[in-house]
Amino acid sequence: MITEARRKKITELVEKEGVVNLQQLTDTFNVSIYTIRRDLTALEKEGFLKKAHGGAIRIEKSKWISSIEEGKFEALEEKQKIAKLAATLIEDGDTIMLMGSIISLLMIPFIQNKNITIVTNSLDIAKELCQIPNIETIMIGGTIKNYKGNILGSKAISDLKNYHFDKAFIPCAGIKDDPGVTTSTLDSSDFLKGVIQSSRKKIIVADYRKIGRITFAHVCNIKSVHMLITDAKSNEQELNKIRKKGIQVEVV
Repeated sequence: MITEARRKKITELVEKEGVVNLQQLTDTFNVSIYTIRRDLTALEKEGFLKKAHGGAIRIEKSKWISSIEEGKFEALEEKQKIAKLAATLIEDGDTIMLMGSIISLLMIPFIQNKNITIVTNSLDIAKELCQIPNIETIMIGGTIKNYKGNILGSKAISDLKNYHFDKAFIPCAGIKDDPGVTTSTLDSSDFLKGVIQSSRKKIIVADYRKIGRITFAHVCNIKSVHMLITDAKSNEQELNKIRKKGIQVEVV
């Protein structure tokens, strides 16, 4: 297969699957790993994909809002690992902010024996937490703004001003050394800004798909957060740029 045809097929494969690895591509096209690396470098320069640790990922549009099914099943193993590590940072007596995300839901089994207070803007998280007697659950008030059952809007932001959190576990749609943390909608961006202002320790929880991505609405610069927890599929070059800004990066 000539180079142009192979690269076209690689682009189609990345578009279809979202993530491909080097071994998969060498097996598919029966070429050396060095040839595939040259292909990926060329395709990244042309804007067709983004190189990642051990492979490549699809480039998404800036207004990236995953569907319910994508949220439940994409990068699930990585999200589980992130959730388990994030849970180890929670101590008895903490008051934490747990926002609506799959990672937040996956944290609950690992914190159910702790004596803590959790404030949340997620109907799904509140439903799970209210069944755990040793966790005091406080629900942010406001308008249910999206299909994920998250409460956002001006009343929710006003409600945040009543609280001071020891730790906030913050999901996002993108994180990069510059411009920093971004998300997909203005409502979620405004709410995240309020969470950051009300929290002593700000912890971003984001799987590899979010690393190096810039999405629609800016939240804060990278130095406004303290820690990023992500997974081993994340682009190491992007993580190093974040580390150089003084952010603690934990990879699982």
